[in-house]
Amino acid sequence: MDAHDAARRTRQEFAAAYRPYVVARLAELGIETPASLDAALSKGERWLADELAAFIETPFLDQRRSPLEIFQEAMKFPTQALAEGGIEPPRRDAGAIAALPGDEYDLAPASSRALGEAAWQAHLAWGAHKAKAFVTDVKVGWLGSNLMDRSQIEPIVKGASLHLERWANQEDVDAALAVKPPVMAIVDLEHPAADAAIVALAAGKVKTVAYGPHVDDVAMMRARSLGADEVHARSRFFRQLSSSLPRLT
Repeated sequence: MDAHDAARRTRQEFAAAYRPYVVARLAELGIETPASLDAALSKGERWLADELAAFIETPFLDQRRSPLEIFQEAMKFPTQALAEGGIEPPRRDAGAIAALPGDEYDLAPASSRALGEAAWQAHLAWGAHKAKAFVTDVKVGWLGSNLMDRSQIEPIVKGASLHLERWANQEDVDAALAVKPPVMAIVDLEHPAADAAIVALAAGKVKTVAYGPHVDDVAMMRARSLGADEVHARSRFFRQLSSSLPRLT
């Protein structure tokens, strides 16, 4: 199971667990359910499914919440129904209040294990992939100065759950190689430091993809001779970039 499959499964299992979990939790707490609860749960199910759908399309580096935190936030719908129904909230300890101040009825699960075995296992698989992404070097370096190029490159890199780091000059390339080499480098052959950067990156065994104007055959042949792994004319480079990027799974 790759990272995207794990995320999709987490979304599916969390959405399926939502209503049964809330109903079981209310019964466990001995809370009387108002007539409006069914509509609130339907609204919560839709919200949760939509939020998780958007979440799983977000690269790991840009995720600011976890699936469990989104599930916890979805408790706002039954919470509102209970409050509007005049149901007295249960007594909560100080730790629970500090952790989730808006969870007045103590509905939010502390762990995905409370959602059932299938949801828990899916969440564990997703967490393992995210941990792998963060311990793996997820940086792609780009030596270039054309902002239009960057506006096309960055979304493609992010879509592969990677982070684009812009290098302005050869000093930036050398610093990156000294600290933590990227998983891949992209070099604009029109940049003044292109040749030196390709030599340094090749010496550092970093996969290097170079691109330049299709009319500049000499520059492209030189890039290949200096050690670039792939060399493309500009128009083709943008079309095939996603297939050149490494995968985190």
